[in-house]
Amino acid sequence: MTKPDLMLFEEALPYEADGSFKSECPPDKKVKIEDLFKFSRRRGDVQVSVVAAATAVFFLFAFWTQTGWESRKLPDELGVYLAHQLGLVEIDGRVTRFGRILKQSWVVPMLCLVLLVPTALWNLRASLKEHAWRKRFLLPTDAIFELSKYLAALEFVFYFIVYTLLVPVLGYLVSTLLLGLYLPWRLGYRSRIWLMRSFLSSIAVVVVFRTLLQIKTPGSIWLYDQLPTAIRGFMLTYF
Repeated sequence: MTKPDLMLFEEALPYEADGSFKSECPPDKKVKIEDLFKFSRRRGDVQVSVVAAATAVFFLFAFWTQTGWESRKLPDELGVYLAHQLGLVEIDGRVTRFGRILKQSWVVPMLCLVLLVPTALWNLRASLKEHAWRKRFLLPTDAIFELSKYLAALEFVFYFIVYTLLVPVLGYLVSTLLLGLYLPWRLGYRSRIWLMRSFLSSIAVVVVFRTLLQIKTPGSIWLYDQLPTAIRGFMLTYF
């Protein structure tokens, strides 16, 4: 005879039957569109802001030597030159086409830095004020948990690097199937139906990008080289 299931009786429950049971998992909430654009500073914000500001300043210093600014051709009368480049005035009876100045290699990086540097520094200023406010009122400022999440994301970067290295060896079809089956399994979707969905989704990706759109893959693939000539040519063309 088997032992009776003691969980059927209140004295065997892992909590008091008189009190209300509360799950540690927060209840699901309806997603509102305005919440998607809601911005709030939390722990770890100041560290990310420092990195963003340092990156912007690095690009600013690199601008003078890496964008063609040193070899630019600017006349003494810069205002007249810019007006001519924008097609606002004539020089020697010639009217230039509007936007010609955009073809110079330094213009677009300069426009990006005009927006990037001030916004990064302004964001850093606001983040430091928020950090000081938290410390003043003894609120938590430790960012180890947030930084660990950024580091954890590198795991999936590693998977993508391995995937790109596998394509020249196993081919686009097999590599995509391996990645498409492993990633859902790694995220916890391990039932048969989810594995079947992952398999069919991976096949669909291969058919769309390789068979229909003919996205280029390496011309020499080790696995395909082991196949007969006719099958090898077919696999290289469509998979």
